[in-house]
Amino acid sequence: MAPFFTFFVDKAESDRCARYIKQLDRYYPSFADGIYISPAEMKKRYNGANAKFFAYDCGELIMFDLDTVTEIEPLLTLTMDKPTRMSKENWVTVYKFLKAVFNDDYIDLAEIHKLVPPIKVITEKLQLSKEIEPAKKLPDDYSFAYVVENDIAFCQVTKPHTDLPYTAVIREFSKVGFEPLFTAMYVSSSWGVCNHDHLFLLKLWKYLNMDGELDLENRLAAEILKCQNGKPEPELYRLDIMGVKEQLSNKQKRRDISAADSSKFIKL
Repeated sequence: MAPFFTFFVDKAESDRCARYIKQLDRYYPSFADGIYISPAEMKKRYNGANAKFFAYDCGELIMFDLDTVTEIEPLLTLTMDKPTRMSKENWVTVYKFLKAVFNDDYIDLAEIHKLVPPIKVITEKLQLSKEIEPAKKLPDDYSFAYVVENDIAFCQVTKPHTDLPYTAVIREFSKVGFEPLFTAMYVSSSWGVCNHDHLFLLKLWKYLNMDGELDLENRLAAEILKCQNGKPEPELYRLDIMGVKEQLSNKQKRRDISAADSSKFIKL
């Protein structure tokens, strides 16, 4: 849920936002959007949103509405929940906060916390017992693995600090190869929320010796259009490869039962 800060990160100039992200992270976590960075895409994504945009123009931080993104390339946006009523004074408070953050000036957090509550870290004390399992160690880095069976590829991607991997199922693998994997990942709303997700796919594209450039924006737009015209949505699961294979096997068993000749069932 909003409110949340989102930086617009052009993959060709990813270092441009790094300093600002690091400075803001001292106070609030932020997202990095490397997909919806063109003015047209921004207008579609943020149409009707309760948001303001921020950018540097002639060395000065400025604040503006969605209509202006065609004239000024935004650095970041703050999106509030739609029911939240934001007055001009409220937005000025946000502007002053960001300006102070990026200038390393003194910051009075009382006013901004009224508008954007800080993230609360909840700690719980647990009494250890034999019944309590030790905390599961989460992965520290991205990784990729795959298996191919009966011309179906099961491609597993592990993301840092997440408890479940992503596994994409690619059918007719001998014809289509790994290419569907790169857009299938975005079926999950938790993929693509940070720039590292996109950078990992760029590295994986090169590692797999894929042809051409990985133009995610155009590829995603093309896949969305195909799905709107009747193409099945990509198969992506938040399970490991073994879990996906088991789930698909169970689905097949249920289909076999429903298609069976009921006259041959044994009634007890």
